[in-house]
Amino acid sequence: MGDDDPDVAEQLREALRFLAHAAREGHSSTLALLELHGVEPMAASELAQRIERNARRSLLRIDDFVVFARARAQPLKTEELDLLDLLFDAVAEAWHDGNERGVRLKVIDAPDEALLQADRSLLRPAVARLLQHALERARRGSELACTVRDAPLAWSLEIDEVPGSGAATPPGATAPPAVESEHGWALVELVARRMGGAVSQWDEPGHGVRLRVTLPRA
Repeated sequence: MGDDDPDVAEQLREALRFLAHAAREGHSSTLALLELHGVEPMAASELAQRIERNARRSLLRIDDFVVFARARAQPLKTEELDLLDLLFDAVAEAWHDGNERGVRLKVIDAPDEALLQADRSLLRPAVARLLQHALERARRGSELACTVRDAPLAWSLEIDEVPGSGAATPPGATAPPAVESEHGWALVELVARRMGGAVSQWDEPGHGVRLRVTLPRA
């Protein structure tokens, strides 16, 4: 497939449009914050935190888009992986964000290992985005219980929100603004589909958000 292929050219145009938009949006948000600070000065720590969140949001959107584009185009390079290891990595990476949001993360009732054939470069970010997706929807003071369960001929990675069992809510506290990009959940769906699996999400009254990714076992 050469550079003059219409599909390649369209993908390149799509990438340039998105990256230009993401960069402009991030810079515009930061400039707006600085202008607001000039009119209504805020504490230096608060200003720094807001600028950091803008930067993180822009970088996450760009990173998600790059991984999503790669997941769409590249051939799968499978190897034997332990799905449980990827889950523990994702929980460790999201621990700080969970604390900021007042959401407790824990891994429960997991097997000793959950082996499968998968592409590490795609499945690892997909598991991380799955957990980020849950964090964006979890209520402050709740708990996200994460596990891998044995399903028929497959492994089921599940994240369940349990309201009211997590960290206490400090008076007047609010969660940080959402940083998830539009390609985060799309990446989870795409990677699961390419690896022969499926995804689902739903809310239950009195329970909370529930996410599940089912992937064929090794």
